[in-house]
Amino acid sequence: MTATTSGKRRTGQYTILILMIAVIAGAIFLALRKPVLLVDAAPVTRGAMAVTIDDEGETRVHDVFTVAAPLSGRLLRIALEPGDRVSRGKTIIARIVPATPSFLDQRSEAVGQAQEQTALANVASSRARVSEARAERALADRDLRRLQALNEQGFTTQAALDAARMRHDRAEAALSEAHSAVDAAQHQLTAARAALVPPSEDGEAGAGGVAVMAPVSGDVLRVVQKSETFVPSGAALVEIGDPEKLEVVTDYLSSDAVNIAIGADVDIDRWGGSRPLRGKVRRIDPSGFMKVSALGVEEQRVNVTIDIVEPYAVWKRLGHGFRVITKIRAWSSADALRVPVSALFRQQGNWAVYAILKGRAVLTPVMLGQINDEVAEVRTGLKSGDRVILHPGDTITDGRRVRERGQP
Repeated sequence: MTATTSGKRRTGQYTILILMIAVIAGAIFLALRKPVLLVDAAPVTRGAMAVTIDDEGETRVHDVFTVAAPLSGRLLRIALEPGDRVSRGKTIIARIVPATPSFLDQRSEAVGQAQEQTALANVASSRARVSEARAERALADRDLRRLQALNEQGFTTQAALDAARMRHDRAEAALSEAHSAVDAAQHQLTAARAALVPPSEDGEAGAGGVAVMAPVSGDVLRVVQKSETFVPSGAALVEIGDPEKLEVVTDYLSSDAVNIAIGADVDIDRWGGSRPLRGKVRRIDPSGFMKVSALGVEEQRVNVTIDIVEPYAVWKRLGHGFRVITKIRAWSSADALRVPVSALFRQQGNWAVYAILKGRAVLTPVMLGQINDEVAEVRTGLKSGDRVILHPGDTITDGRRVRERGQP
């Protein structure tokens, strides 16, 4: 009985000792174990993605016409204001009282009369050219329609149809040029007649002045010289343009311009509306220019011209010389595997993320494609639905226990 009791006593002592060792080991393990780290996380998703090239731009009317003084003299105060509508050949832009001329001697008067007759002949010749150009355009129209009908039936070649279109376009351009020549000849006639006005003559060239008419229809963009003053011949008076024909010009870095294609989609942002406007690249200048940045750095820039493709009613608040931000799409995909750029970091020269798997951070190398300011295209390493840690710090290591904020 004594031996049995002694053995039981020793067994109980061993059991207690083992339990104490286990408790101490557990306490040491709990004390040394790193606590669960709270992290921010986001999913890897599939969806639309685009890479844009962004820069500041400026709006401008496509065709700005500067009305200049046809002769030297006293400019009467211009009543027009920016935004006023003018009509070609109907609206009086300004009136100029010619400078008091000296009496003409016989030779000067003969020269002036000859110049007036020359101007009259130029007007008649220009009008005849308009009639000729109009007839040529009518012929080109008939030829083009005839060849289009034959081409639809398979009786003519595409080359012949293209040649007919070219002749039609040339005829259109020739007619426009002829109209411009008439306007120029009329101005020359006005100047020639003004040179013959004697000092004592009253009338339109006297107190009322010579009327300067609007050369095109549109809106007044800027009144260059509003107050009454003496102006020399050729001095700019008013700028006119059509506000519905607005374009955006942005000077991009030459290194960015080489990645832009004509016809590329553009988002025009920060123009004052609730959403960006849609645009398309129409022109990339073939030559660049040097520009000094705000930091004093010399940069080589290239002008890129963008057309607004939305209706005028959407952006009619935009005007000439407004500042906007242009975002040209250099690459886009409708179904890209995307990971937030805030989850990326460099690991031995390659890209990597910390994915969350069974409550632990797992170091995961990834191969990326395109990258923008918010997301990156994932080629390999992740799949849709994976969750990755955002803004990983030095406290996160491979295998570290983590828990997303907001999760129990």
